[in-house]
Amino acid sequence: MPQTNQSSDISKIWENEFVVLSEAKNKPIGIAKAKQEYIPIEEFKEAFLQAKDYAKEKKWKQFVFDKSKLNVFHQPSMAWYYTEWKTDLVELGLIEHFKILPQEPWFKTSVDAGIIEIKENHPDFDFNKFKVKYINSLSEVLET
Repeated sequence: MPQTNQSSDISKIWENEFVVLSEAKNKPIGIAKAKQEYIPIEEFKEAFLQAKDYAKEKKWKQFVFDKSKLNVFHQPSMAWYYTEWKTDLVELGLIEHFKILPQEPWFKTSVDAGIIEIKENHPDFDFNKFKVKYINSLSEVLET
């Protein structure tokens, strides 16, 4: 299979100091990419609320969150992301999410612990309403 030129396959649609939002040019895929090692929660929410608006307008079917630049894990952001933002996306029909994590093994461990905490603090939240797949690169989604 030929190598995808990611920069020509996606177009930037919005950004702030911490996150850039893009979309695939020929597929209903939204992409959020962390630009810094840490995203303050207010800027995080701003970016993902903007992404929700684009998801509704553009009828995205898949969403990629590239966290590879992050070196700080923030549980309150993750809890909001799952229990509020993803819930809204499910209602829009976007249930397929992809994550690109930093290479450090502790980050995945933190994500797993964060999911356990969300399950404990939000026992009625249904993780089965959406699918999450961890990937190594954006091309894994764009080439399918």
